[in-house]
Amino acid sequence: MGCEIVLPDGVPPGAVRALFDVRDRRFSRFSPTSELNRVNANPLGLTLVSEDFASMLSLALDAASVTGGLVTPAVGGAIIATGYDRDFADLPSEGGPVEPVAIHSLDSLSLRGWMLLRTEPIVLDLNGVVKSRTADEALALLGEGFVCAGGDVATNVPLEVGLPGGGSVQLTRGGLATSSVAHRIWTRAGVVQHHLIDPASGRPAVTPWRDVTVAAGSCLAADVAAKAALLLGERGPEWLEARGLAGRFVAASGQVTCNDPWSERTAALLAA
Repeated sequence: MGCEIVLPDGVPPGAVRALFDVRDRRFSRFSPTSELNRVNANPLGLTLVSEDFASMLSLALDAASVTGGLVTPAVGGAIIATGYDRDFADLPSEGGPVEPVAIHSLDSLSLRGWMLLRTEPIVLDLNGVVKSRTADEALALLGEGFVCAGGDVATNVPLEVGLPGGGSVQLTRGGLATSSVAHRIWTRAGVVQHHLIDPASGRPAVTPWRDVTVAAGSCLAADVAAKAALLLGERGPEWLEARGLAGRFVAASGQVTCNDPWSERTAALLAA
């Protein structure tokens, strides 16, 4: 998944490593033998998928529903069109111009058990849910402790977590996730590209936020909300507040904005 997994000191890593390895082999866009690439090789019609794939796709469809289609698994073709078609370490830093790719409605996709039907050619990308869901499941394997996957955290013990742009927050339990356009960037025809696609345009999102961090009941919920809030731009803080979620926003300039739930909960912890 292109990230480091951190566990508490002294915890045997075997079961967690095995879980992340299985998920990486199944859902990687960069492994020719992954199930995701097998499913995307024929993006139209009826496809039989594994139970694990169906479960993860169902979570991705739920994420699309709760975010009004912002965080959608239908953006696979658009991500490839930006030039992100191989492991980031092997990605050329420059290339030709990018043409937007239409994002088909999920009304043209249905999942019944292990049967996936696409009536429009939809190339799937499940990056919006795989890593954070796996972090939550890895924590369940541990029983007690925390799992940090590339900075996204699932915990059931109090934990001090560093934040983008400096500072830290005390996470008592649940999940914390950051969505960012600062790190994995490249250019095509001189235009900066990133992996967070605006489904309305089929292009990398134009947003005032460099980093959006969200705290929620699980790493998965935090991850989905952080992506949605970043894609929403100026409306992101309000969108999170309407759902009772604490969010911290870092602009390109480095200026930090916290929504009311974040500020209130941080103040309460400091008072305690």
